Amino acid sequence: MTIRVMLVDDHPVVREGLKSLLEHDRSLEVCVEAGSGEEALQLAGRHHPDLAFLDMRLPGLCGTDLVDRFHQQFPATKLICLTLYGEQYLAQALAAGASGYLTKEASREEVLLAVRAVLQGRTFIHPSLASKVYNEFAHLVRAGRKTFLTHRQLEVLKQVALGATNKEISRRLYLSETTVKREIRTIFDKLNARDRAQAVSQAYDKGLL
Repeated sequence: MTIRVMLVDDHPVVREGLKSLLEHDRSLEVCVEAGSGEEALQLAGRHHPDLAFLDMRLPGLCGTDLVDRFHQQFPATKLICLTLYGEQYLAQALAAGASGYLTKEASREEVLLAVRAVLQGRTFIHPSLASKVYNEFAHLVRAGRKTFLTHRQLEVLKQVALGATNKEISRRLYLSETTVKREIRTIFDKLNARDRAQAVSQAYDKGLL
C-alpha cells in the first residue's frame, strides 16, 4: 500500500530535500506540495493525503492555527510538524492535533521513524526534545493547579501584562489576530475581568504572573 504524503513548506529546496528523502522508501509517495497554509488546506481537499508535513513558520496561516485547521478539516490525515525553533510550539502543536514533531535537523532515520510511528497511531517527538516534553508537562500541571487557563491563554496573558497590542501578540506567538482576540475574551471571562488591566491584576493576585 502506498502512503500519500503532502509537503508544506515555503522553501522549495526544503521540499525537494524532504521529497528525495521520503521517496527512497517505495511505500511513500509525495502526491502534493504547498508553499503556504492557505494553499495547503485547498490542496488537501483535492488530494486527501494520508500524511502531511507542516512547516510551523509559513506566510499567512501558520503554526498551531494551521495544525488546528488541518486537523479539523481533514481528521484522517496524520500531521508531522517541522520546525527550526525547537520546543517553542511543541505542546500547542500536539494539543492542536499533530502526531509528530520534528526539528529540521532530524536525520533521515528519525524522519522515517516518525512516519512509521504516526501511521501506526503513535506520537513521535524528536529525541532531542524529550526532556523539554517533561518540563512542559510539569509546567502545565503546575498551571492547572492554579487556574483553568490553557497554556496558550497563559502565554497570551503574559504578553498582555507586557502591554502588547493584539497585533504584537499575534506576531510574537504566531497566532492569528482573530485567535488572539478570542483568547483574550476567554481570559476575561475566566478571570471575571472587565478589561486588560483588571485581568493582569487578577493574574498577579492568583500567582499566574
